[in-house]
Amino acid sequence: MNVSKTNREYHKTYKHFVSKNLIKYTIIILVSITLFNCGNDDDTNVEQNQLLGKWEVTSGAFLESQPKYLIFNTDNTISFLFENDLGFKGTDKIDYTVSGSEIEINVQGFESFQYTLSQNTLSISDGSSTLQLIKNESAPTSEDWIQELSVLSEGDAPWSGDVDIAFTYDKTKIVYGMNDTSTYIPFIDPVTFTEVGLFGTPNIAKVVEVEKFEIPDRYLFQSNGNSNLIRVSSIDGSGTPFNLEVETKIVGMASVDLDYLWVASNDDEGSLNLVNVADRAIEQTIPLGFSKVNGLDYQNDFLYVAAGVYLHKCQTTPTFKAVASYKVPNFEMQGIAFDGVNFWASGYDETDSYKLIKTSLTL
Repeated sequence: MNVSKTNREYHKTYKHFVSKNLIKYTIIILVSITLFNCGNDDDTNVEQNQLLGKWEVTSGAFLESQPKYLIFNTDNTISFLFENDLGFKGTDKIDYTVSGSEIEINVQGFESFQYTLSQNTLSISDGSSTLQLIKNESAPTSEDWIQELSVLSEGDAPWSGDVDIAFTYDKTKIVYGMNDTSTYIPFIDPVTFTEVGLFGTPNIAKVVEVEKFEIPDRYLFQSNGNSNLIRVSSIDGSGTPFNLEVETKIVGMASVDLDYLWVASNDDEGSLNLVNVADRAIEQTIPLGFSKVNGLDYQNDFLYVAAGVYLHKCQTTPTFKAVASYKVPNFEMQGIAFDGVNFWASGYDETDSYKLIKTSLTL
């Protein structure tokens, strides 16, 4: 037997065995280290991950506001869903980060809040007030809370300004309010967005509305600048104009029928007033609690309220309540009107250009 040869083969085999197992053990060690580090990362992120999802507010306030739901999103943002006592909804979306027991929320710059998390309950405190929440994955999404409308057509408004609009009774022309001194109210073609007629007036008719009544001499209601007076005249020019007076300046109007007219105001945090046209008296006043209300329209027993970036559909009986809320992305609504199929809005886009738009909203 050749001992030297046998030893060489043994050492070769042993060297291969050691090398193979050394690689194997090295891989095991590296995997263990990786898993250990991943476990540590999970420990540092577990609290933040537990915040993700939908939370319902059970009590308290957040910086003097009272959201109804908070949604912690995977992109490090929080969606705040608001609703006031009358059902008017709103949303806000802001950035946040978590460090230990602190959550930093970007409220015009990041501010630190203390939070505690115990199973499905969450508390967020700013030192003076505490928001209490409970996990609720059946809560609405931001998309359900405020429904997004699309723009079917749009054109440049004939003039700039915060004005209301209406449609003529035959739905062929837009009656466009005036923001500056003028001697007439223009009628706009909704296809070409050009002026195709006019109605002479001595007023600065920022707010306009056409009466819902089945006779040729139906009323045209118009405001006068920022006053609390409504000029009422027959749209065909017949009859003698007269004035209605409400207690606050007018920003929107909506005809209900022959007898009643809804009038909106931004004074004293906003209000809606139901005016008896025949008696020339206010029969009902609804304080809104916010001063962003603008144009109005009344269709199919619901009052539609344009309020900046939101449009609210409201029932008026048996009690007043907003039942749905909408928005057009990157558009702030000043006026609202119905063409028989779709709702239109006057307002301005993200470039501050004043537009008339036809929305996807129908009855």
